[in-house]
Amino acid sequence: MVSSSLAEPRTFVGRGLSPMKRAVTIVALLAITLAVLLIALHEGLSAVGSTIAALLFIAGFIYYLWIIAPQPFTITVSAEEIVKRSQRGETVVLRWEELARVKEEFFPNGTRISLALYRRPSPDGQGENAGQPVRAWVVYRDDVDDLDGLAALVQQLKPADCRWESARVHE
Repeated sequence: MVSSSLAEPRTFVGRGLSPMKRAVTIVALLAITLAVLLIALHEGLSAVGSTIAALLFIAGFIYYLWIIAPQPFTITVSAEEIVKRSQRGETVVLRWEELARVKEEFFPNGTRISLALYRRPSPDGQGENAGQPVRAWVVYRDDVDDLDGLAALVQQLKPADCRWESARVHE
């Protein structure tokens, strides 16, 4: 059971990639593509193979950036559960009684870096990590608007049998 009640659900927002970073990336990719095409025009038919290879490389890089780009998300904390919803439609619901472990990481100066939540393993005990807590999700300082507030709320609402681990990293 939850150690403390929460009168009203609280939402934390992850903004995703900033419009400025997105714009700079698009302009840079367009400039690189234009440079490749200008070189191809200048060199003529002898550069057709190299131009195709360069354009395929650029297209692959754009696809890679699309895959890894931070997506906007929300984390809603209520008295019953904590829910992370991404813009792409992925939803991770974690009921408080399923929470097995919480791990937070800090820089040496005490600034919180990340918060990771782990759910209890499935009752059937099968799978690759049988008996081990499974990471439900992790969120980093730059991803969410108030990581310290989220961590404080999770620590307040976590069940009594949930392990809370803190670690200093990058020492």
